[in-house]
Amino acid sequence: MRALDGTPPLYLVTLAIISGDAAGNTHFYFPLWWGVMLGFGAAGAYLAVRPGLAAVLAFAALAATATVPVHQQLDAPHRAVLGGLSDGSHVTIEGYLERAPQRVERLRELLEFDVRVALAGPAGGRLRPARGLVRTTAAGDLALQAGDAVRVTGSLRYPRNDGDPGEFDYRSWLLRQGITASIFAMPTKRLAAPVQVIGHRTMPFGGLVERIRDHIGKFIDGNLSYPANVEMRALLIGDRGGITEDLRQRFALTGMAHLLVISGLHLGFVAAAAYFLGRWLTLLAFPALAARGYANKVAALCAALAVTAYAAIAGHHISTFRAWVMVLSYALAILMDRSRELVSSLALAALVILLALPGSTADIGFQLSFASVLVIILGMRRFTAWWRWRYRNPLAPRSETSRLTLGAEMAAGYVAVSFWAMVGTAPLTAFHFNQFSMVGLIANAVVVPLMGFGSVVLGLVAAALNFVATPPARVLLRIAGELAVWGAGLAGWFSRWPLAWARVFTPTPLELAIVYGLILLWLMAPLKGASVLQRLRQTPGLRNQDDLPRIYARMRAAGALVLLAALSIDSIWWVQHRCFNRDLRVTFLSVGEGDAAVVRFPGSRVMLIDGGGAFRSTFDPGERIVAPYLWSQKIMRVDYVALSHPDRDHFGGLTFIARNFAPREFWTSGVDSADDSYADLVEAMHRAGARFRVCDSSSPATQIGAVKLTCVGPIAGVAERKENNSSMVLRMTYGRDVILFAGDIEAKGERELIASGAKLGAQVLKVPHHGSRSSSSAGFIAAVHPQVAVISLGYHNRFHFPAPEVIQRYRDAAAEVLRTDDDGAITVDADGQHLLVGAYREPGGS
Repeated sequence: MRALDGTPPLYLVTLAIISGDAAGNTHFYFPLWWGVMLGFGAAGAYLAVRPGLAAVLAFAALAATATVPVHQQLDAPHRAVLGGLSDGSHVTIEGYLERAPQRVERLRELLEFDVRVALAGPAGGRLRPARGLVRTTAAGDLALQAGDAVRVTGSLRYPRNDGDPGEFDYRSWLLRQGITASIFAMPTKRLAAPVQVIGHRTMPFGGLVERIRDHIGKFIDGNLSYPANVEMRALLIGDRGGITEDLRQRFALTGMAHLLVISGLHLGFVAAAAYFLGRWLTLLAFPALAARGYANKVAALCAALAVTAYAAIAGHHISTFRAWVMVLSYALAILMDRSRELVSSLALAALVILLALPGSTADIGFQLSFASVLVIILGMRRFTAWWRWRYRNPLAPRSETSRLTLGAEMAAGYVAVSFWAMVGTAPLTAFHFNQFSMVGLIANAVVVPLMGFGSVVLGLVAAALNFVATPPARVLLRIAGELAVWGAGLAGWFSRWPLAWARVFTPTPLELAIVYGLILLWLMAPLKGASVLQRLRQTPGLRNQDDLPRIYARMRAAGALVLLAALSIDSIWWVQHRCFNRDLRVTFLSVGEGDAAVVRFPGSRVMLIDGGGAFRSTFDPGERIVAPYLWSQKIMRVDYVALSHPDRDHFGGLTFIARNFAPREFWTSGVDSADDSYADLVEAMHRAGARFRVCDSSSPATQIGAVKLTCVGPIAGVAERKENNSSMVLRMTYGRDVILFAGDIEAKGERELIASGAKLGAQVLKVPHHGSRSSSSAGFIAAVHPQVAVISLGYHNRFHFPAPEVIQRYRDAAAEVLRTDDDGAITVDADGQHLLVGAYREPGGS
């Protein structure tokens, strides 16, 4: 505890708040009275002159208290704020727009805006007082602005996850933004205008900012063409609605996705430009102030004002607010003559953000920003010490540094910053995005200054100049736009380099902790004049200070051994789990209105049966659901892909799988499709080198390890008028355990299977056609006689699946019914003798 005496209180307070906030995001909460009691205990220990114990208790009190607002945010009964309106119901709300609408990214025909609700009720019914923030998605070219009072009618949805291992926590992401619910307000035959403006409330500051944003947006669109205009809108006013998937991928694959989001990098460039301009003007126009040492402080004020204006214009994005706080924290450090205390500035920024936005530790941008900045600070300390020890002899007579040496140090330092940023963010990039950009070190060094100082700073100067002198502003804007286009072109060029990037599996939180622990041990390794040893020597009560280097070295060695041992144990467990398992494991994923099942055979081979789909082109279940699950299980290759039939809700996610998991074989029922996206899938399979195989009742059984796969349908030689009845019906046998995948066959197809004499008996049945009333006939259920019936379907789907009578038939047959919309992903673990069935969440859970 004595070591805590030399630790700045700001570090301890920030670390305590971070710990509590992170615990809250994992749904580990403490009641408020715990924090109060621990606080009283800390006060008592302090009065009893036990400063170490007091510090520990105060740390625990702050951490426990920090879980309270996160609990209120994530687990409060949010449905109560909208008057108890049911999920999926058709409702009408009235309220105000706090911000102007924005185009939905990659789908510009849709608008997205948040409504602060005042009244709510069933559509066509009485509206009652209500509260909450509802995110609304609407079609059409609506003329809306901040302060408008609107009436919105549409389908209500409360924040909810699909319920799959490895999925993005969409529910918590919405709740952290204060979003109570969402509404899809689309025109219908009965209601042509689901969004109506019914009034307006003047918002002086907000209205002024929106007018400035609108003016800059029109200035950009009027002088630049695609893609320069959409890039400059994203960089200057935070409007990412025009960013296409191709453009997004260029920057994502090269580790530069942050360039298209207004974040710390952009505000940092603006702050740096304003700082140096302010300092130069102070030295030039106010030499008396400069002589008294105020030049840096005036420059810091200029930087703070510039980034505040930029952040206000850039919109309401959390990443922008976070970056604004970080820049202001450093500006405050300069004003207080503490500009060298970079870690303290970072700690202050984290503290302010977490107090203002509880739950931020779960935000991807928060993690990336603070991990990168902390590692850059610590890494550059090592780099500077190493460089000056290596290239500047401290024992030599003092002499002026040559311009060549200074230039070399600046160039090396610039590359070092990019390197340390990559080290700091690589584990998190693997965790959140499953990729590692090997070309990022070079790409960032080239493209970042081009788009930072070139596009952002020059574009902002042009935007400001446009209010007073349009002709020169146009020239500057076109230059900035051209630089943005060059940046995008370079990003695309870098992404095509051999081995430019690689897909990686998802590390577990334990693996992240181990990796960052090893990085910190590396960064804290002592150099000459190491600050860590100096701080230890200054700690009261420590004796034999001459032995401190040896003690510190032993501590680091012990820490490294513990971390490496934990990493070894973790690796052995995953190798056993992934490559040497003896069970047949099937996971029916929750992919909405569609099917997808991951089959892991004894050993290491993997099959994917269907890949989900989407009727909305912006959502790819292969990328958003199936692939994250595979990566979370350390699966980097899918050996077999089986498509039951070519309906989009079954093949829509398979193209991404084909491009990223190198399948060896592609099994189909032989039915073709006129859907263009199906042609894309076939092309992707060819490019992956997959062997095509048609499976029907005449196909021989396939043995994969100890598992026998028999294709019992479709019946060979029988022409079907409906694609559903041409579905591949696959029977999987492992010892005594049998699982039947029935695709989307309907009653006619079921009768044909029974008449063919095919073996249909199975303990587990993937229910045909999502539980529709046109399938699961009594005769078919009797022929299969399942113990467990798994229904894959979407939550509140538009087809109203499953039919109640179908559910009753399975229950009458003594089958346990599990459904992905309620239960999430459903797992079946078979050892050849017994089955173990489990669900990812409890029925009705979120």
